[in-house]
Amino acid sequence: MSHASSAIANIPMDATTSSITLFGELDAGIKLHKTKGKSATVELTSGNWYWTSWGIKGVEDIGNGNAVIFTLQQAFRLNNGESIATNHSTSSSGGFNNQAFLGLQGHWGRLTFGRQGGLSSGDGDYSMLGGSAIGTGMSVIGDLQGVFYLTGWQNNSIAYRTQEWNGLQFTVMYSNGVSSDTDKWSKNSHYYGLGMTYDVGNFNSNLMYEMEDHKGNTTKIDKTNIITAGASYDFGSFTLYGAYQYTQHATRMPNYNQFPVNASSGASTSASATSGASAASSYTKGANQNAASISVATPLWGGNLMLQLNGVKGKIKDDGTKYSAWSVGSAYTYPLSKRTLLYGGVAYGNAYKALDGSDLDGYTAVVGMATSF
Repeated sequence: MSHASSAIANIPMDATTSSITLFGELDAGIKLHKTKGKSATVELTSGNWYWTSWGIKGVEDIGNGNAVIFTLQQAFRLNNGESIATNHSTSSSGGFNNQAFLGLQGHWGRLTFGRQGGLSSGDGDYSMLGGSAIGTGMSVIGDLQGVFYLTGWQNNSIAYRTQEWNGLQFTVMYSNGVSSDTDKWSKNSHYYGLGMTYDVGNFNSNLMYEMEDHKGNTTKIDKTNIITAGASYDFGSFTLYGAYQYTQHATRMPNYNQFPVNASSGASTSASATSGASAASSYTKGANQNAASISVATPLWGGNLMLQLNGVKGKIKDDGTKYSAWSVGSAYTYPLSKRTLLYGGVAYGNAYKALDGSDLDGYTAVVGMATSF
């Protein structure tokens, strides 16, 4: 997740002037990571607090309070300049492989078409993931990536967001093919999302339902259903956060640890070296899991201190294999200016059964610097 990109890339719905804007965020740090049973590693990393990216956004006023809008955004690694497709990808990709959409907006809301982040993706204009002080930043041990099932970027998607009414706002999203929609409808994998936010005064909340139908898979896989809720309240001296997610027939475990799902693309067909799950000829029912997080943030020494506790428990339905994990994470950010901050964090986690020995089982520490433009 980028803690900056949503605010940077988002075009206000009341925009009535024409403009083209270059935006972005840069993040570089040093991370120490130790997984149980493996040697510790120290590496130069990027995208720890801000999701390192750059982009172009535009708005053209066409009258009567309406405007044409677009956003093109690409993520990359600051340490080597390599472009990357998603926040969990290890492969390089072409330009504008994060957000790339075109649409219209006005007093009636916003309608856009293209490649856009799912409602629980943790990134992009339409992400509604909340109820967490650290979110999906800093380290997968100690943040929501280590316990939640995140829906990622959606190709061939249509999204509509209403205007806000007395703090209430609705968003719907549909993907006609999460990887490709060139085949007939029944052979494309689709994504559906419906969510709402309710923000009044010091209280913020979100609730969303998402579904992946996996129609494009070579083997029939049960539909993945995801229900996610989050809330926070600012008491002045501190802000308290809470989030919960239930996932039915998930095609992967937290932080994209794979188990053997027979899919045409994007999923493992053999047991993952990090998951510990036993190999099977075909996994079609996926995993059911419950995950929760509670956290707090408070001003300290001119910056912001965050503490977070996370947990997940699940079962792979095909063979009954169970898994669980818990973690504690901490983060501190200190603003050097309106655009630039220093950050640091330490997290520790334990993972069990199918997640034993995965990247969620160990500890991590990171320090770095981030800026936005």
